[in-house]
Amino acid sequence: MITRFGWVILTVFCGVLLLSAGPMYADTMGSLSLSDCGSGQSGCPAATYTFDISGTQATLTIHTTGAVTAGVNDHIAGVDLGFTPSNNISGLTATGPDAETWTSSTSSLSNSGCGTNSGAFACTYATPGVLIQQGGTYTWTWNYTLTDASWIDSVSDVHIGANYDPHNGLIVSETGAVAEPGSLGLVLVGLAGICLSRLGRRFLT
Repeated sequence: MITRFGWVILTVFCGVLLLSAGPMYADTMGSLSLSDCGSGQSGCPAATYTFDISGTQATLTIHTTGAVTAGVNDHIAGVDLGFTPSNNISGLTATGPDAETWTSSTSSLSNSGCGTNSGAFACTYATPGVLIQQGGTYTWTWNYTLTDASWIDSVSDVHIGANYDPHNGLIVSETGAVAEPGSLGLVLVGLAGICLSRLGRRFLT
């Protein structure tokens, strides 16, 4: 049987969990599944694009679920994420799959790499890029400093870009991702729910 002091401790613990659960959703996390390049363009393999954006780091993971054709779309030469104005980003660096040297810039993606237009994108590009296969998973990571982390776009407004090589013009350029909550946040919310359930039984009996 829980003493009065025990109930006080449990109440405080539940309050801490509820306050802690919120910040776990601070990262902007989302995913988008496409059967081709999107926007009616064919030629790209079906894939799921997942991103996780914080105030200091962003990752884009591409999991190819569709068939890959050698000599057509079997490389990813560049990717980008558009999530904040370019003048909000400084100190941008990028890493990617394999031993390729991935060059980063705040610009949009094209067949020839990352442009010089200072667009609102974190972009990275390598030649010839990473060789891909059906069922493969490939991740790119950008590190940076944001002047104001509150300027990160909402999940559905984050732009996802990918350039499939060697065929010219196979570019994914899409928004409309669906939000994904952080796993740790879900755990905290679950624990908070258990706490509230126990407290509710306590005060109703």
